[in-house]
Formats: sequence, structure tokens, C-alpha cells
Amino acid sequence: MDIYSKKTKDELKVTLEDRVFTVTEFINFVNALFEPLKSRRVSIKGEIGEDINLYPRYGFFKLIDENDSVLQCFAYKRVINEMEIDFEPGMEVKISGYPELRKKKGSFNFQVKRIVPTGEGELKKQFELLKKKLKEKGFFDKEKKQEIPPFAEKIGLITSKGSDAEEDFRTHLKKYGFTIYSYNSKVEGDSAIQDIVSGIQLLNSKFPDLDLIVITRGGGSWESLQAFNSKEVVKSAFSSNKPIISGVGHENDVTLLDLVADMRVSTPTDAGKYLSENWEQGAQFIEQSERNLNMTIANIIERVKQQFAEMKRFFEREIKNEIGKLEQSLEHDLKFLTNQLKSKIEKFYSLEESFRANGYKLKVNFKENKEKVETLTQQLNQNKEHWEETLFKQLSQEREKLRISSPKFKLRQGYSITKKQGEVVKKSSDLKQGDKIKTKLSKGSVKSQVENNE
Repeated sequence: MDIYSKKTKDELKVTLEDRVFTVTEFINFVNALFEPLKSRRVSIKGEIGEDINLYPRYGFFKLIDENDSVLQCFAYKRVINEMEIDFEPGMEVKISGYPELRKKKGSFNFQVKRIVPTGEGELKKQFELLKKKLKEKGFFDKEKKQEIPPFAEKIGLITSKGSDAEEDFRTHLKKYGFTIYSYNSKVEGDSAIQDIVSGIQLLNSKFPDLDLIVITRGGGSWESLQAFNSKEVVKSAFSSNKPIISGVGHENDVTLLDLVADMRVSTPTDAGKYLSENWEQGAQFIEQSERNLNMTIANIIERVKQQFAEMKRFFEREIKNEIGKLEQSLEHDLKFLTNQLKSKIEKFYSLEESFRANGYKLKVNFKENKEKVETLTQQLNQNKEHWEETLFKQLSQEREKLRISSPKFKLRQGYSITKKQGEVVKKSSDLKQGDKIKTKLSKGSVKSQVENNE
């Protein structure tokens, strides 16, 4: 990779010749040259050398090729453990990372961020070990799989844009009004893993009304399908809120994504056919149902017409009979009411004659009673003053009697009232020696104690 243009190289040569670095400055300078590789990462293929030094948190190893070129590598233990298989000499791997010159030891190392086996045998071994671990954790359990909506309309598609897989999928989707939200993802290489994970996360978070997500690509070698066997993709698919259909490769290319997905189909073509199948069957069912419904409705209408005609004849007979009965009943009631009316009229005329005959008597009686009432009224008015005077005298006499019999009047005359515990003492036998008594006088009261009782 040619990082610098010819002009930059010439300027750099003049600068380097004129400058003297400290060790730290030079190491920083070299690492600055490597800086563009940190963000872009470099992938290197080779074989693990014999000299492997593993420590609790990290490890050192050498990567060699057929030309006996050697690259000193550094990796954290987490990166090595993610391989899921034993890290051993002779293993063919592909590493990705960036170069770095270490300040403390002055050694050049390649900082490894990911290690992937490249040999088919190693890849299969890694596949089986990871499959076993994921199965034990329940990633493939049927009861944890989501149901695929039978009539999906809004579909998230994760695949390489413009690829044969995308074309095959879209071609075999029938025209039933599908809405497809495509996420352009690499499907091979180290960057494919992050692309697929990002696609699943984005479709879940940004499109909450999606019915499902389809992840698809064509078939390939074990190495080309490595992204679909990665732990990151499997965990992301397992955590998806939307059902996932996996359409990766052909029938014999079973990936870990196939096992964790809510449904697996063999190819992108099969994915398109599957999503169209229920709509196609539904359309056929509706057409057949419509035909059957029309026939059923026609038969029902015919039966209703026949039943209506029969009911019409029946009701005509019944109504005619009822009308006859009602006419007879009305005629009988009319005769009865006529006779009753005649009787009432005759009785009314009789009462009218009697009222006329007794009318004069009632008039005379009313006049006599009126005169009596007037006489009584006059007498009442005349005796009113006499009654009032008599009543006033009687009230005065009663008031004087009450005054004389009042206890307070008796007290003023020299009498007193003695009480024991609130009760009036009426006789000496009610008291005994030592009793405390209270005597009420005209003015004030006296408390005393009984010495003897005579």
C-alpha cells in the first residue's frame, strides 16, 4: 500500500535528514505512519509458528508463510478464546489488525483484533464446538423461536446490494404489495460480521412495524460463509425482536444462522417463494370462496323464495279465518254495548226527572239552613267579650294558686327544705346519726351532720 505520494516522500526525506529524533519521538513518528491502518485494519493470511507464548491476559505468537517470512503478533486472550478451538502451531489462520512499534521494548508487533481459521477442517471443528456451546445455552430451542407471520407485508432484507441473491429473492416475490427495506451488507469477509449485526439492529430499532427480516446470500465455501457461523451474528439474530428467515447457500450449506433463525430456507429463491406462497394460496382461496359463496347465496335465495310463498299462503288462510272470527265477535259486542247504552240513557232520563221534582225542596232547605248559620254567627259575636272576661278571671285564679303552692313562697314564709344526697327528707326516720344533710332556706343553704334522730 503506497501511503505517500512522490512529492510527500521527497519532502519527508529532506525533513528526516535535517532532524535528529529521540527514541520516543522516533517510535511516535513510526506509529503515526501506521495510524491509517488502525481504522481500516489489515488482513493477513498465514500459519501459526511453533513459538507460542500465552499468558493469563494476552499472548504472543508468530505468523509465517511459505516463503518463511515471519510476523511477530500480539493478541489479548479474549481474541484468542473467541476462536472456540485450540490455538496451536501449524494452524492456518487469517488475522486482522494493525502494526505497532512498542515503546518499552522497541519491538515491532502486529496488534491482532480478530483470528479466523482458514482451513476447512479447522473451520468445521470451530463450527461444531461453537454449535455445541450455543445449543447448551438454548439458542436453537424451538420454543424460543418466533412465529413467522403468514401474510407478511413489510420485509427487512439484509444482503449485498445488486447481488444475485437479492435479484433471485425479489424475482420470486409475487406482486402482492410487499414493501422491502433493504440493508446493503457485505456477506463475506471480516467486515461482513459487523455489517450483518448492524443490519439486524437497525431494522429492529428504526422500523418497528416490520413483519420479519430476511438474511440471504448464495452458497459458498466454509471460509466464505464464516460470517454466518460467527458468534456475533448468531447472538444478534437470537436477540432480534422481529422473526428472522435465513436463506443462506444451498441445501447442504447449514450455518449457525440457519439453526438460530426462526425459519430456514435453502436459497434466496426459496425465501421469495415462501413469502409469496401464503398470499398466492390466499388469493386462490378467496376466488374459490367467492364462487362457493355466490352459489350458496343463490341456493339460499331460492329456498327463501319457496318458504316465503308457502308462508304467504299459510298466513292468507289464517288471516281470513281470524277476520271471520273477529267480525262475529265484534257483532256480538256491538249488540251488547247497544243494549247497555240504551239502559244507561233510560236511567239518566229517570234521574233527570227526579232531580227536577226535588229541585224546589233543595232550594227551600238551603235557604232555611243559611238563616240558621247567620243567627248562630250573630250570637257568637255577642257572647265573645263575656267569654274572654270569664276566661281571664279563671286564669288569674289558677296563677295565684300556683304562686301559693310554689316551694320558694314556702321558704319565704320561714319553711325550709332538707335534702340527703339530693333526695328531699320527708320524715326523721329517713335519717340516721352521722348523715350529712343540706338545708335550703329562703336565702342561701346550710350543710350539717345529724347527731341524733328523735
